[in-house]
Amino acid sequence: MNPNNAKNERDTLKGMVTFQRNVIYGLIALGMGLTAGWGWTVMNQTVAIVPPEVKRPYEIGSNFGSRDYLADQANYVLNAVLTVTPDTVDHNNQVILKMTDPDGYPKLRADLEAAALRMKKERVTTVWVPQREEISERDKRVKVKGRLKTFIADVFTSERDKEYIVDFNITSSGRLYVLKVQEVVKPDPARPAGQQPG
Repeated sequence: MNPNNAKNERDTLKGMVTFQRNVIYGLIALGMGLTAGWGWTVMNQTVAIVPPEVKRPYEIGSNFGSRDYLADQANYVLNAVLTVTPDTVDHNNQVILKMTDPDGYPKLRADLEAAALRMKKERVTTVWVPQREEISERDKRVKVKGRLKTFIADVFTSERDKEYIVDFNITSSGRLYVLKVQEVVKPDPARPAGQQPG
């Protein structure tokens, strides 16, 4: 073997190794850049969704939901919780619990299960008719005013004005969770302050 040929082959192999290293480093940098770009897009872009039955678009982004989206979701949640029969209450509760934030899950589950037991025992049917919403995009909170009609054993018993607050959590990826569903209880002027429902 000629020493000059060995040196030439060694130099050629060094050049090939250097080129392959540069290609590998370039691919790693490209992969990291694409991953960073994808992450920025996911975290910062707002997505417009137009469901088939709704005529206006929703805007959903990182920790953000538009007024229309929050209002429609609050009405969906309240309709599932409040428009129920003894036969549908368990199914509706399961649907809402699947949408519930882990922080609010134990309390909401206990409240829904207690209401379901009462409804099945007393054969209560309720119908919720929303009338207007007050929406706070910043707090992701919707206050809905409406009328709750109650039937016991298919006999109409009452119709009352009610207010409910629905709190949401929207994650950095734009996923919406229910934090809380709570009735707004107004103080009764006929009762002393210490005996108000709370």
